[in-house]
Amino acid sequence: MKRIFCILLLVAASVSSLLAQALPLADGATVKDKTLYHIQSGQLKEVKDNFKLPFDVEVTTNNTFKIGKGKERTITDGQIIRADGWITSPDGSIEPVMDHLIMKEGRVYVVRDGQASALTESMSFPNGSIITPDGYYTRPGGLRVRLLDGRLFKMDGTYLQSMDAATLINGRVMMQKDGSLIPLNPISTMGMNDGTQVKGDGTIQKHDGSTFKLAEGQTILIEGPVFDH
Repeated sequence: MKRIFCILLLVAASVSSLLAQALPLADGATVKDKTLYHIQSGQLKEVKDNFKLPFDVEVTTNNTFKIGKGKERTITDGQIIRADGWITSPDGSIEPVMDHLIMKEGRVYVVRDGQASALTESMSFPNGSIITPDGYYTRPGGLRVRLLDGRLFKMDGTYLQSMDAATLINGRVMMQKDGSLIPLNPISTMGMNDGTQVKGDGTIQKHDGSTFKLAEGQTILIEGPVFDH
């Protein structure tokens, strides 16, 4: 009986390992050991020429990228510029690749070319909305609401769907939720806005009931709260 139990444990561990290994990297670009790679269908291909990604992203062979006519930004080691418009970093943080505004820790920040600065005066947008430094948003129809942490907007004032993330770093799970990094206790479980459950041992249970385990260094994105806008 003991032998059967050990075999079952080995099989379960093997299946979990295979599931983790089977999860492909998001398409995009990354740098590892100062070498630039293009990620295609989960495979790394060393870059010899400049190439483009969605959202007007141009990746260059000097390990930089830019958005349209924006400033060049360095791709740091382990960072991934994803084809879905997000940037993930080894510390577990994520951010939109495009210029944007974010409500974080009770303050509004404007992020241009990857550089964040606190909003110091009200911004009015072509759609008639207004965002103030103290974190209030006036909708095009005139309704004024207080922004919650993690709320994102494009530079034209339109809403940008926020994303949370879970990353396994040195065997520990680091969460980014509502714009802030949160280390997850190994024995804890965190419920996400879309119904996903993230466990401190790296196990992810999706809202459909399916489960898998994060591989070391792997980041998954999870849809953040959907706001009435």
